[in-house]
Amino acid sequence: MRLLSAALMLLLVDGYAQAQDPGAAAAQASEQAMQQATQQAVMANQQATQAALHADDAVMQGMRNAQMQQDSQIVQASYGIAAKPKFSVKPGSYSSPKTVKLTDSTRGAIIYYSTDGWTPTAASKRYLGPITIDSTTTLQAVAVAPNLERSFVAVARYTVNSAAASKVAQQTSPSASTVTPEGNVLLPEGSPVPLLFGVDVSSRTAEVGDQIPMELAEDLKSDGMILAKKGTPALATVVQVDKNRIFGLPGVVSFQVEYMNLEGTLIRLCGAAAREGEAKLPTAAVLIPVVGPLTAIKHGTDATIKQGTPFTASLFADTFFNPMH
Repeated sequence: MRLLSAALMLLLVDGYAQAQDPGAAAAQASEQAMQQATQQAVMANQQATQAALHADDAVMQGMRNAQMQQDSQIVQASYGIAAKPKFSVKPGSYSSPKTVKLTDSTRGAIIYYSTDGWTPTAASKRYLGPITIDSTTTLQAVAVAPNLERSFVAVARYTVNSAAASKVAQQTSPSASTVTPEGNVLLPEGSPVPLLFGVDVSSRTAEVGDQIPMELAEDLKSDGMILAKKGTPALATVVQVDKNRIFGLPGVVSFQVEYMNLEGTLIRLCGAAAREGEAKLPTAAVLIPVVGPLTAIKHGTDATIKQGTPFTASLFADTFFNPMH
């Protein structure tokens, strides 16, 4: 009897277990589906988070760029300096001539510019409309505004590779001259005299009153006659020097040409220019004490004029020359 009861019990247990197997399998399948759904949700959340982070990065970069521009304006305003002019065309190489517009954000600012490689001043060309760049040119501009120091120099170099850029170089030798009955040649006031710097000049070492040796860059001719030979010595004088300073202020050196020494005869010349180093402006944060003290003491670069740098002076007055043979 006991054996029969045990056998029945085993049969019941086995039948119950078999009856439970489909339920267990269904529960396991449901659990796996939930795990997969959870994993997909996690991945989708991660992708959404990354996309949001990229969007935030783009927004932050835009904000940083805007802040840097605002910082620069704040720093310049703190110095009492006009804002630096902006160019409508980015510097670079182009296959055709470009028209460049200059703008400045300082109220009442007047823009002056140069294309000869020298730092523009209030004596340079005044910007009165778009500038056509049809050959390789270094365009520099400054802004002058009421009750403010003039701006730092904005510089853009344009390389133009086109047929229009192959124009003939402007003549530096005088063409309008008069030959006297005695055979002397009269060159009028303002006739160009091409010179070269004979030494390096730097705002770091230069002092007002220093003499700068120069020389004639090429034979000075008129109607095929040589009036002064290449290498004829000339002289310029340093008239202003500003050393570079903290807060990224650059060095500046200004000069004016005095005369050319033609075999003992001093021929008076005129012409002046300036060269400015590169500004290293800090951000507005360094104006706040304790923040960025090392940046605050950073200097701009020195202004340098290398030996051999060309400069075109002009005759101060009508001048007689005895042609050389």
